[in-house]
Amino acid sequence: LMLSCSKSSSDNSSSSDNSSSSDNSSSSDYEAPNCDGNNKGSFQIYPEKGAGLWEIVKNKKDCGYALVGGKNRKPWIQVIDDNGNQLISKTYDADFKDVTSNFGNGLPTEGQLDGSAISQTNDSGYIVGTYVNPRHSSYGYTHIFKTDAQGEIEWKRELKYKSGKTKVIHFVEDIIQTNDGHYVAVGYTSGDNGNKIKGQGFMTKIDKDDGTEKWMKRFGSNACVFDTLKSVLEDNENNLIAIGKYEKPCPKYVCHHGYACGDVYFLKINSATGETLISKRHAPNKWWASGNSILQLDDGSFIVGGKIRADKRKATNSAVWRFDQNGEMVWSQPWTGTARRVNKDIHNEKVFALALSPQRDAIIAAGQTKIVTSKKDNKGDMMAWSMDLNGTQKWIKRYEVPGWQTAADITQIKNNHFLLSGGNSFFEIDSDGKLIKIHK
Repeated sequence: LMLSCSKSSSDNSSSSDNSSSSDNSSSSDYEAPNCDGNNKGSFQIYPEKGAGLWEIVKNKKDCGYALVGGKNRKPWIQVIDDNGNQLISKTYDADFKDVTSNFGNGLPTEGQLDGSAISQTNDSGYIVGTYVNPRHSSYGYTHIFKTDAQGEIEWKRELKYKSGKTKVIHFVEDIIQTNDGHYVAVGYTSGDNGNKIKGQGFMTKIDKDDGTEKWMKRFGSNACVFDTLKSVLEDNENNLIAIGKYEKPCPKYVCHHGYACGDVYFLKINSATGETLISKRHAPNKWWASGNSILQLDDGSFIVGGKIRADKRKATNSAVWRFDQNGEMVWSQPWTGTARRVNKDIHNEKVFALALSPQRDAIIAAGQTKIVTSKKDNKGDMMAWSMDLNGTQKWIKRYEVPGWQTAADITQIKNNHFLLSGGNSFFEIDSDGKLIKIHK
C-alpha cells in the first residue's frame, strides 16, 4: 500500500515503508502473495474506540486485511497488516451528509450510514457498500463508493430509486470485483408498502471507472417484505452465485419486516447481462430456512451457512448445506446445530460466516447462540461449528464471556488460527475450535 502521512478532516493514516505498485490486471491473472515470510510476529488487533465493525476480509493484493463498519454515524474503514498493525483508519465524516429524520415517525432523530461490505480492488484500492440504519426512507439512501489505496474516495454513487412516489432504499450486504474488472453488489430493498419492487433482493453490476449502473436485477416475490441476498461470489465459469432468503407467508402468521417464513435462495446469474441462469429454492419445512454465507469448494460445489426453523414453537437452529453447481443439494439433509428449548428458555443459533480448514478438508462455521430467557434477560455468545465435506460433525464450541457477542465473520490469520469478529469483539481460535486469545 502507498500510505499518506498527511492529516485530514478524517482519521489519520499511519505511515509505512511498505508499498506496492498499482496493478490493472484482472483478478484471473493474479497470483495470491506468499505471506509465509511476513507473519513472523504475534497477531494482535485492537478494537478501535467508537467504531462498530460489520465485515473483515483478506486483502487479495497483499497479506493484510480490510475492515469496514461505522464510526461517528458515517462509514469507516480500517486496513491492517498481516500482524494486525494498523495501516489506515478513515472515517468519511465530510463525504456524506448527516442522516437525520424530521418526519415524526417515532424513530431516532439521527440515523447513521454504516459501511457494510468491502473488497480490495485490482488497483489496491477498495470498493465499499453501505447500509442505512434505521432502515427507513426518512434517513436517505445507500451509497457505493470506490477508494484508492490510501482510502481516499475516487467516486461515489447514491442508490437513489423511486417506485411511484415511494423511496426505495437498497441495503448492501456483500460487494465484490469480478474478473472483468467491474463490481457486483447484492442485498435487499426497503420493502415499503405499495411500491412495485416491494422488499425484493437485488443484484447490481457497477462500472469500475465511474460507478454507473450496468444493470440492476430484483429477485424474490411481492408476498412478503424482505427477500434478501446475503452473499455473492464468482464461480469458475465467471457466473455470479448468490445466496439468501426467499420469503413467503407463514401459516397463520402475517409477513412483517422480514420476520416471516422462507426458503434458502440459490441464484446463478450471467455476469455480463444479469440474466438468471438458475433459480433454486430449498424448503425443508413449512416454516423457514435462509442462507447467510457461501463459499466454493475445489470441485466447484458450494457450502452455504445459515439458519433453519421447524415451526414457531421450535428454536431457530444453525444450518449448513452443500449444493452442486446447479443449486441441488449434495447432502440429503443440511447439517444442523444444537438449538433447543430448556423449560421456558430458548437457545437460538445462526451461522453467519464460513471458512475452510488449512487443509481444505473441513468447514468451520461461525455465528451466534442467542439465549432468550423467561425473564427477558437475553444474552448472546459467539459460536463455531466444524464438519467435514460430507456434513459429518467434527466439533462445536461456544465461547461464553460477559456481555453480548456475535461472530459475524471468520477469517483465517496465521497458520491454523482463525479470527472470529463482530462489533468490537475479536476472538482468536485454532482449527479445532480452541480459544487462543480475546483481542481487546
